[in-house]
Amino acid sequence: MVSLSGMAGAAAAGGNPLVNLLQGAKRLGGIYHLDYDRAVVITDDFIKREAGGVPRNGFLLAAATVPTKETNAPLDEDEVILLRVRGTAPLPNESELIATRLAAMRTADVRQERPEVVVDNLTSSQIEMSAFDCEVLGTFYGETIARQPFIQWGADIDNVYSGARYFVYVPSAEALSFIASYPDRTEDEIAQQRKPDLIQMGVVRFASTRRRAADAKMDQVPVNVRITDFIARKSAVLGMTRVGKSNTNKTLCTAVFEHAARTGKKIGQLIFDPQGEYANVNDQDKTGLRLLGQGADFVRIYKMNPTAGDTQEFPLAVNFYDTDELSMVWELVTSALAEQNSSYATAFKTAKVLAPERTEFPTGSAGDGEYWEAVEDARRGQLAFYATLAKANFRAPNSGFSVLFKMNKNLRNAIAADGRGPVRLVNERNGLCAVDSPTAAKSVVTWLAEKIAQANQGGGNADLNSWINCDPFFKSILPVFDATVGSAVLNRIRTLGDYHDPVSRGDLADRVWDDLVEGRMVIIDLSIGSDVVTKMLSERLVLRLIEKANRRFRSNEPAVPIQIVVEEAHNLFDRNKAGKSTVQDDPWVKLAKEAAKYEMGLVYATQEVTSVDKRILSNTSNWIVAHLNSDNETRELSHYYDFAVFAAGLRKVEDRGYARMKTFSGKYIIPIQIAKFDHAMINRAREAAGLSVLPAPDAE
Repeated sequence: MVSLSGMAGAAAAGGNPLVNLLQGAKRLGGIYHLDYDRAVVITDDFIKREAGGVPRNGFLLAAATVPTKETNAPLDEDEVILLRVRGTAPLPNESELIATRLAAMRTADVRQERPEVVVDNLTSSQIEMSAFDCEVLGTFYGETIARQPFIQWGADIDNVYSGARYFVYVPSAEALSFIASYPDRTEDEIAQQRKPDLIQMGVVRFASTRRRAADAKMDQVPVNVRITDFIARKSAVLGMTRVGKSNTNKTLCTAVFEHAARTGKKIGQLIFDPQGEYANVNDQDKTGLRLLGQGADFVRIYKMNPTAGDTQEFPLAVNFYDTDELSMVWELVTSALAEQNSSYATAFKTAKVLAPERTEFPTGSAGDGEYWEAVEDARRGQLAFYATLAKANFRAPNSGFSVLFKMNKNLRNAIAADGRGPVRLVNERNGLCAVDSPTAAKSVVTWLAEKIAQANQGGGNADLNSWINCDPFFKSILPVFDATVGSAVLNRIRTLGDYHDPVSRGDLADRVWDDLVEGRMVIIDLSIGSDVVTKMLSERLVLRLIEKANRRFRSNEPAVPIQIVVEEAHNLFDRNKAGKSTVQDDPWVKLAKEAAKYEMGLVYATQEVTSVDKRILSNTSNWIVAHLNSDNETRELSHYYDFAVFAAGLRKVEDRGYARMKTFSGKYIIPIQIAKFDHAMINRAREAAGLSVLPAPDAE
């Protein structure tokens, strides 16, 4: 067959490029009813068998042709209508045909023969007639682009004939691949003589039962998509557990990596991995995304307890005692307490422990006094906060910890006399002191809490007034530290212990951003840790990345292309906020609505369509949908494109990798069997990046 790509062969022959769509096609029948949305196709059983079967949702082509001369005679109309089979339709004489069929079956039963044996040829021909109800998807028609013939697409038809003008065809394998992959080149690509970067996403699959497709050699028809459709756009990968969502995501991630390597464009990929299957080579795939890298040049994995000596693995945890990262740590802690609404929890969350800005206070000496008073209050609050972390059993670092605060001489001497602390004197003139370990902070705050309690019972102590009058210390944090009003807040803080690493340095968001700018694949292994902390860490990381991208945008710096992949998105997307949250508060909605101009894409995989905020769904360009077992989910899905047509099949068929796909460039939904992610994909990508081919991990 002449290649359908660009119809170059047809151009050289001076022919109509549309006739190539009909080359090798099998004539199925004709149209006896046509309107703008629907066509009824008449055929018979013999022709259906010869055509290899007609599955539901299969593609058919309708054209005004001369029978047996489809490819060497001009089309009566320069168009080919694309139909999709929705089901069967009654014929005008259906009641007569039913009566004849019943009679034939009764006679066959009595004679113990097949029905076709007991009727004459004319009757047999009549009772085998049937019709298909088809949806009119649109029209292929010829156009000239840059002096080259081009098959254009229109998503409707612009005329309706009442007569039996059209014959209907089952497309050949080559034509079906062209239809399923349309457009193989766009008008702009032809005009600019550019070729798109295509990957084979899978093969066309119209039905769960594939016997007739295999017999007709139509079960391996490739579906090619342009990988750029999935870059800097929103993509949904939907389906129940074990139907191939992760397989699809790994295929896309590998393809983006290969595309970036081949084009020399840095495209960072950030993958949130809740089960650790992206971060490791697993038995199911016999390969893994981490093999795309060599050392830490291309792939970096952030995880709890990274393997010693593994150059690809880095600590995911944060040093909660790193005073340079107090704002980040405080944000993590207060976010973890978001659902705690008691008065003392609210006081703790609103404590002013971060250093104030001088611009927040009036100018002049009076303003200076207020500012330094706020600084001292914040320092006392910080002392109490770090003491609280120590009481919550957060492991102390070996060195590098120090907290400053003011304390008068009488208290310093009393602490020393009681063997608490130690408190180090930094500046005797103004009473500036420090503790140099979390243990010392805990000891000092414990002593202060005891003395304040004694003073409150015994008439007071003037030396303690500056501590009692300090809101961050006395009113906000000390009640949590001392558990005088309950231990709920302290217990919730303890749940963050998995994310504390006393040797970690710096902000995770800064490290990840630097990796993404360099075009690396970053895998965040979230397989260890509570769901609350996982969600909080992920949201904070995404918000920081958007903030950094926005800063580049405002500075007129080039955007950094970033792909964010969220596996098991229903665990990170807040179902309680769906439809209610503000864009500012929800990082995923913010990403969906604002990040396109930053070239930040989102791929989210979930089994719960209803868990995804409608604003994210409405901004989704690519859809790959496998089995969903609930009509609640398919009903929500049916609001987008024409997925309502596939709703019943999505609920019924559970075959792994069998999906319905709509891409940004694609003009209609394609039923597809997604290609299996394998080691050959990894090696193709490695070769594109200039890396050596690796033997399969299980190879001897």
